[in-house]
Parts: sequence; C-alpha cells; structure tokens
Amino acid sequence: MLSIWAIFLVSGTAPSPGAVALDPVIDIAFQSSAPYYEPPVAVVPMDTPIRWVNATASPHSVRHDACIDEEPCPFQSIAIPPDSNFVVAPLPPGRYAYHCELHPIMRGSLLVIDPSSTHKNEEKGTPMTRPGSAGLLAENDGALGRG
Repeated sequence: MLSIWAIFLVSGTAPSPGAVALDPVIDIAFQSSAPYYEPPVAVVPMDTPIRWVNATASPHSVRHDACIDEEPCPFQSIAIPPDSNFVVAPLPPGRYAYHCELHPIMRGSLLVIDPSSTHKNEEKGTPMTRPGSAGLLAENDGALGRG
C-alpha cells in the first residue's frame, strides 16, 4: 500500500512582498463566503507545494476527505488561525477532495497534474486544463469530473 507523506506547517507569518521564492508554491485562500476556498478547484503541477492562506477573521482547517474513512491521509491540518497559513509538500498526481473540519460546508478540491503528461495529451489534440500565470486555473471544470 502506498503511503503518502505530507509535511505540515502552520505559520503565523507571511513572506514579505519583496521576497523571491526559490520554489513555486500554489496558494489557496480561505474565504468567509461561498465558494469558501479560492480557487474552489486548484490545478497544481506535480512537485509543487500547496499553501492554504487564512486571511479571514475565523480559524479554519484543511482535511483530506480520505482521512475520515481511515484510508491513507495525504494531508490534515490543525486549526489555522487568522493571518496564518498551512503548507503541504508536493503530492503525486490525482484528485484530492478536502474540507474544513470546523465548517463542514467548506469544501474544495486539488487536481495535481503531471505537466509532462498534459503536454503530451495536448500534442495529440486532447484538451487539458493547465496552470495559468498564477499557477491555478479551473476553466475546464466540466472536464474535471465534478460529481
């Protein structure tokens, strides 16, 4: 059985605006109203860390849905206070549904892709959703298999 290990970090400090990141990080923002996570479906290139940023006035959490069913748990946070964030190490390709334990109505999804496979599919004429300039794009939601 494949175990997925994620590195968890909850931090109360944000990087300075002038800081240059050596490794790209995909940011997902908590929001106080629907869709609650921005973007609600994040398309993430493989080998890219993911950071949930809490700029709301309430604490929130991030818990992969498989953690409930005693399956391998790719990521799970403690309560993330306002003005803090939570980072997970890069995940293997796949779809990862998650929610906030403190506010179960809050639901989001990660789609981790292998950019080299995406490029090969595009060459064959298969349309694929790919990261945009900010690293996130969900313009092709119908093709992502929402259910």
